Amino acid sequence: MAVKIFVDPGHGGTNPGAVANGVTEAQVNLSVATYLANDLRNLGYDVRMYRTNNDENVISPIAADLRKRAQTANEWGADYFISIHSNSSVNPAANGFETYVYRLGSRSAQLAQSIQDTVVAALGMRDGGVRQANFSVLRNTNMPAVLVELGYVSNPTEALNLNSPAWQQKVASAIADGINKFVTGQQS
Repeated sequence: MAVKIFVDPGHGGTNPGAVANGVTEAQVNLSVATYLANDLRNLGYDVRMYRTNNDENVISPIAADLRKRAQTANEWGADYFISIHSNSSVNPAANGFETYVYRLGSRSAQLAQSIQDTVVAALGMRDGGVRQANFSVLRNTNMPAVLVELGYVSNPTEALNLNSPAWQQKVASAIADGINKFVTGQQS
């Protein structure tokens, strides 16, 4: 039986997420998540996405939608949960790739480190590290869960990358590679 991976493109519906430098987070998240889902399927994983367009499945209020994302993955019996996001800061110089987990020292943190190391090596981004956060989708899932921050929409250089389909494909491929290394026990 194939390993089941739930891919959550963050935001959507009436919640665009961060918007800056011509980048709308919800759209970037969806694009990268779609590439990621395809890459994971090509590696033999059973993949479900929370949304495959901007509005599908997204409900209001936001807190209820976040609980629904985790609940949907739990009910499906996912083995892993991957949430895709783009960051923003009041400081336009803020940059880098970061991965969040509910608890450091957990299997989620090991998965996050594999993704973090693989993406940083593949794309040459600043390593923002694996961080702990009390995010609803991480707290309410029953399986190892990570939330990746692809880069900062508020950073003019990273915004160009985030809007680039070629870069989106490359980061999705690196995330898939990091997941696969962890699942198959190949990470360093």
